Formats: sequence, structure tokens, C-alpha cells
Amino acid sequence: MASAELHRAPLQVVSITDALDVSMEPGENRRAHKRLRPSDLHWLRGARIKYGADIRVLDMSAGGMMVETSSELAPDANVVVELLGPESPILVPSRVLRCRAASLGEILKYQGACAFKRPLTIPELTAQRIVEQQAPVARPVAAAPSVGWQKVIARFNDGRIVAGYTNDFHPSKQQLHLFPNPRQGESTFIPLAKLKALFFVREFSGDPTLVESKDFVDPPKGRKVEVTFHDHEVMVGSTLGYRGEGNGFFLHPADGRSNNQRVFVTASGMRRMRFL
Repeated sequence: MASAELHRAPLQVVSITDALDVSMEPGENRRAHKRLRPSDLHWLRGARIKYGADIRVLDMSAGGMMVETSSELAPDANVVVELLGPESPILVPSRVLRCRAASLGEILKYQGACAFKRPLTIPELTAQRIVEQQAPVARPVAAAPSVGWQKVIARFNDGRIVAGYTNDFHPSKQQLHLFPNPRQGESTFIPLAKLKALFFVREFSGDPTLVESKDFVDPPKGRKVEVTFHDHEVMVGSTLGYRGEGNGFFLHPADGRSNNQRVFVTASGMRRMRFL
């Protein structure tokens, strides 16, 4: 694997939509993430594309990254970006959206945009997520007292992610509301049919270096299951309530160290499920 150098030159922070809008049709609803310089990601030590060209990170968001390379990247190619941190590397399946010549000097350079197939939930990116200008209209709902509020991260089937607090989720309901703060602010209306899964988390940031085990150390809470999502992510855990019908079911991760206390796997986000 070819190693890469982090680009430390000053860059303007703009919406990643500027880099990724080639994959969207005009008028399509978008949710953007703030793009950060590599110097803003203090845990990041380097990056590389497995089995491919050397890259230099220009900027990164929860949804993708801009890179510089000496070899042209093929548009629509599937690649695996390896982000190097202080401990275990993070492997991120990605798709090349575009690549164009950026320098015509003695050494030809290219700049490419890659979209992550699964949004990153590392601390800096989760904390600085911004909502697109054309986001669904927030419905004003009076915030209730803090009793019953839960931290959740909603992952959509189209790759979007929204973090916040909810107090009205129930598996039998078709929707929920997310608040940026449990005491004030307007809610965002979230239909379950649009979600891949709803993650009930200990912290919004979690530990980006943790590689979760699929082995059960503690006794499982119900039957052991393996879930494969439409984006090919695989989760192993246990469930007490799978019936094969309704909006979905709760899964408890196999690894007790997981930042996810439980995950509500939606019927629309699941590709298949099997008992272990």
C-alpha cells in the first residue's frame, strides 16, 4: 500500500457539496457537511488508497474528501481509503466522483473528489455537521422536560446523518423528532422509512480508533443475529424483539465497548438478517 502525506497548506472551509454535487441531479435535496483541513483533524496521521495511487489529503468531511494525486483516478471507481490514526487504521469504502488535472508543471498532478459509502462519525466531523439550505422544514414542537431524552444518531439510506436528542421515538411509530438540545430549539422531522438505522449512543463522538469485535464477551440479550444493510455494512449483535414485520427491531451490539447502546434496524435499511 502506498502511503500519503497530509496537506497542511491553508484551505478555505466550504460546503462539501461544492466537491460532490456532480453526483446529484439539479434540484435534488442535499445535506452538506462542513469540510475540514487535515490540521483540524488532530488524530489523523496520514491516508492512503489501498492498491492504488499515492494521495495527499486536501480536506475532509463526514461524507467525503478531496485529495491530490500524481495518478488519475477513474470516475465511478470503487476504492478503499485508509485513514491512519494513533492506533488502528480506519478503512472507508468510497467512490470516486471526479478527477481532473490540477497542475501542468513538470510533474502532472490531479485533484479528485471521493464520496464515502458510509458517513464518518469521528469527533470533529460529528461536532461540526451543518444542515443544507434545502433541508426538510423543521416543525416547531415544544421541547418537554429532560426526562426521557435520548442521544441518537440517525443514518439515512442515502448516506446522510443527523445527530440529536429525541423523546418521542417508539418502534410502532412511523416518525420521530430530533432536537439539537433537549431544552430548546426546533425539531427536525425524521420519517423511519428514510432511515438505514437509528443509533442510541453513549456519546455523539465515540472512539474513532475502536474496532468493534463481532464476538460476544458478555451473554447476549436474546438471540444472536447478523444484519447486512443495503450499503453492505454488517453488524453482529443480539435481539429480543425480531418478528420479521413492522418498522424494524432493536439490536444490541456484540461488543460491550461499543458506543452504540442499541440500534434500531429499520425494515427499509436492512438487506438481510440471519440468526447465528
